[in-house]
This record gives sequence, structure tokens and C-alpha cells, in this order.
Amino acid sequence: MTNIKWMRCCGPAAATQRRNRHPCLPPLAAGRIVLALALGVADRAEAVPSFSDQTGDPCSACHVGSFGPQLTAHGREFKLTGYSDGTRTRQVPLLSAMVETSYTQTQKDQSGPAAPGFKGNDNIAFDQISFFIAGRIYDHLGIFDQITWDGVAHTWAWDNLDLRYGRETQLGGIDAILGVTVNNNPTVTDPYNSTPAWSFPYASSKLALTPASTLIEGALSGRVLGSTVYGLFGDLVYVEAGAYGALPQLGNHQVLGVFPTDGPVLNGAAPYWRLALQHETPKLSLSLGTFGISAGVFPNNDQLSGTDQYLDIGFDASLQYHASKKHVFSLYATAIRETAQLNSSVTSGAAANKNFSLNTFKMNGSYYYDQTWGLTVGMFSVHGSNDALLYASAPDVGSLSNSPDSDGYIVQIDWTPFGKEDSWGQPWANLRLALQYTGYTRFNGGSTNYDGFGRNASNNNTLYLLGWVAF
Repeated sequence: MTNIKWMRCCGPAAATQRRNRHPCLPPLAAGRIVLALALGVADRAEAVPSFSDQTGDPCSACHVGSFGPQLTAHGREFKLTGYSDGTRTRQVPLLSAMVETSYTQTQKDQSGPAAPGFKGNDNIAFDQISFFIAGRIYDHLGIFDQITWDGVAHTWAWDNLDLRYGRETQLGGIDAILGVTVNNNPTVTDPYNSTPAWSFPYASSKLALTPASTLIEGALSGRVLGSTVYGLFGDLVYVEAGAYGALPQLGNHQVLGVFPTDGPVLNGAAPYWRLALQHETPKLSLSLGTFGISAGVFPNNDQLSGTDQYLDIGFDASLQYHASKKHVFSLYATAIRETAQLNSSVTSGAAANKNFSLNTFKMNGSYYYDQTWGLTVGMFSVHGSNDALLYASAPDVGSLSNSPDSDGYIVQIDWTPFGKEDSWGQPWANLRLALQYTGYTRFNGGSTNYDGFGRNASNNNTLYLLGWVAF
């Protein structure tokens, strides 16, 4: 079960890590409370017990570390063929759930509450509870659907959806898997762990400050609905393409718990594409690819000032090495280049410059022993255009230099006692305990006094303790 938190400019729907600034958010000068209310909580969870119950395989067959979301070659095939493999009679058809609780401590207290109802530091949180409909519906047709209660924002939301039809076939004597999906989050359909929806960190604090991120890194999650077609040809070339549109609105809400005034609302269709080359052997999996989206959006659903136009292009690579049954090594890297024309944001006074760019880079490597003990070390870097309104000076979240530039690292150790073939309660008892530390060498353009109010980048260093149960 995976779960990530990119902050995005969507409302209380779903995201992956809390991000302090994107052009579709209100100006930084409005303060951290406004930003906290605009945070998304989209949570990822692909390793659900109902999948294991359907296939008869333990979680470790499809997921590195027995919990997810890191897919093995077997897990990628299961996903591409429509979540439909397996013949076991289910105990509870299609249904699973998960609960996540945490403790967050930053090096220095935030100047106000980390979120409404919380302190400026040392926060214990009931992060979420999610319910899943996941598994085979009919031959070659399956679903992964998640509904989440966010214990920080105190809202229900439609989380990840991936309804797909996929099957093995042959084209001109070449083995192929062909399929079509209906989903609500660009990259949620991807079978690799190097694109935003399923990338590390798989869970992170909703109560800590984090840097800016691009539109494709969660800003549209749970706010759109689209369809893509895909194919894996000769076990070598993976291709996917489709488009997304805005969810319909019901009064001041979009369907299923999303507030359109908290983030971007698509104007028309947003095309999405994905291309990857992969190489598979019994012990080694490699991939190298590109992905992207082009989207016109109404910032915070402001339809009076025109649209902002975004183009996000990403490049990614992954390596997974099963040295033996007890030793698994993984390496992932992702670089995203975002360019934008912020016509609407400039007209409304949210941005100073029409031309905007943001570059993000992430890399992480992990080692798992006996599918139980895990160590992951990662680094990240954010660099972008200076803007006096987008990145105005403000306590904690602002930038004295009007810059989003940030650099840092993440170290995580985790313990997953269940999820193996001989585990107690298999497949319905699943637990992960994790200790994660995020450190910053630069935040919003500076190492010291980056916000103009005396806060240093290292003050945002975050200790995150996570308890994660799936059943």
C-alpha cells in the first residue's frame, strides 16, 4: 500500500508532499494558514490485501519490501494485465483498507500552527484512513479505487482511481500487452516507480514545510478524470497516451470532495504521454523513459482572468537488482522541466512575470533485506524562476530572494514484519513502521534567513515517525 504526499495546489483531495508554492496557489504573503488549508492529501496505496487474496501470492511477490509501492516485474505485469490475474475465491471481494498515524518534529517550531488544530511542532496525527475497491471485476478487467479520510484536513476525498482493461496478445509475432484505463491522476497508471504518483517518499508528513513542485507532481491528482491507452511491446517498449479533463462541479465543490478554489481547474483537454524502454532478466530490471503533460488551467478556478498554460516534460530511469531472495537493491531518478505562461496569474496579481519555469530532480536508492528491513537514501533539488509575487517574503513559507530554489536529502529506515508467504495473518495483516529524516541545505533560495524573518533552511529539517497498517 503506498501513500505519498506531494503538496500541491489542489484542495483536500490527494497529493504527495506538502509544497509551499505553485502559481495556482494564493500569494505567499497571504500566510501559512491559507496555504495549509489549500493542501492536498492524496494518498497512494497500490499494495492492497485484496490483490494478494485474489492471486494467492504474498505481497512480497509483487512488491519490494513486502508492502509497496515498489513493483517487481511480476507486480508490473499484474497491473498491466488489468489487476485480473489469479483464481482464488475471495474472502471479502475487492475490499481492503489502511490506516496511517504519525509523529512529526521539525528542528524549529513553525511561527504558527502547522495546520488548523495542530501545534507549531511536535505533532501527533491520525494521518488518514482509506478504503479500497481493488481487484478483478471480470476477465482482463480490474480496478484500483481509493477513498480517503484525511485526519489533518478533516475531509473525505476521492483518492486514486485506476480502472483498466488489459490483456496479453501478439502483434506481428511480437508478444504484447495492450490496455486502456480510466483514471484520475496523471502517472497513476505508470508501472514504474520513477514517475511522480508512485515515487519515493511513499509517505511523508502533512505537517512539515516542503519545497515547490511542478504541476504533474500531484497538482491534478483527484481533480481530473481521463483515459489513456497503453501497450508493452516485446517486453521492451512501453507506450501510453491519453488526455484529462476537469471533474464536474457541484456548487462550490467538484465531485467527491475536491474544492476547485483550492487549486487548478483544467480548461479543456490536457494531453498526457509516456514512453519507456525496459530490459528484464530474472534478477535485473532496467527502464529509461520520458513522460509529460500539456495543460491550460484556471488558477483556483478563477475563470475571469484567462488561463495559465503549462508544459511539463519529465525524464526518468530505474534499476532493480534481486541479488538473491534476501537482498534487493533499487535505484530511481526523475528530472522534470516545467515551463509556463502565467497570463491568468499575472492578470489577477498572483504572479509578477508571465514567463515561468521550474525544474525538479529526485534520486533515491534502496536496499531491502529479507523483504523486511529497508534503508532508502534520496536527494532532491528544485530550481526555478524568481518572482516577487509567487515567492514573496513571508514567515516560514516565503523567500527573501523571491526564489523557489531548494536542496536536500531524505533518509528512511523501515520494518515490515508481514507480507511474506509464511507471515501471520497472510494476506490481511500488513504493517510498516518507518523512521524518516528530511534535511535541507537550501530552502526557498537561501540557507540562512531564507524567508526574511530569521528562519534557516535547516530549521525545516523534519523527523517523521510513521505507523502504517493495511488490512
